[in-house]
Amino acid sequence: KRYYDLIGTLEVMKQVFRESVVDGFELQLQPEWDSENPPLTDTQFADWTKTPKYTIEEIRVLLEEQKLSILSVHSSRDIGSYLCSNQERNYEKGKSLIYEALFLANSLGAKVCVFHLWDTWKTRFDIHKLKKDFLNIAAQFAEIKASVENIPTHLEGVTPLSLVKLFDYVTLDIRWASLYNELNLFEPIISKVVNV
Repeated sequence: KRYYDLIGTLEVMKQVFRESVVDGFELQLQPEWDSENPPLTDTQFADWTKTPKYTIEEIRVLLEEQKLSILSVHSSRDIGSYLCSNQERNYEKGKSLIYEALFLANSLGAKVCVFHLWDTWKTRFDIHKLKKDFLNIAAQFAEIKASVENIPTHLEGVTPLSLVKLFDYVTLDIRWASLYNELNLFEPIISKVVNV
């Protein structure tokens, strides 16, 4: 199955749930499902043109019908690209995607929602503005741990760790932490890590 094939993914999830001892799943929201815009972080425009589109409500209904345990929701990988855009319309789209992911996590009973909060290629963005807006939206879903992942950055003078430790909850991507030689540096903030 292709990663953006929601129906196929649900079939695989049901099979895995039946045949293994997993407690549940992380659902990754794919930008290919967005009917408004093609993915910003993908060069495969053809995938977007042929992929069925879903609203957050349609995704919620599909998942509830399957009765699958969703432990965490991974928001669209495009959020950081929207939030680091110079266009206000894109910034607002990024905030809307944050809200939708948290809404879905809350609706499905997930405890964690993961975010790629910045554009990995941008050399300039206002992390404090991103943090303020992110936390304002997350406050509407206090029971969900809105977790920021240590994705790469080209922002001068910082590393993924120095950015994520500004937030209350962190998703530790071991691959990125190792690439930046930061894995052992997560120890002082291990209490913030809610997802690996």
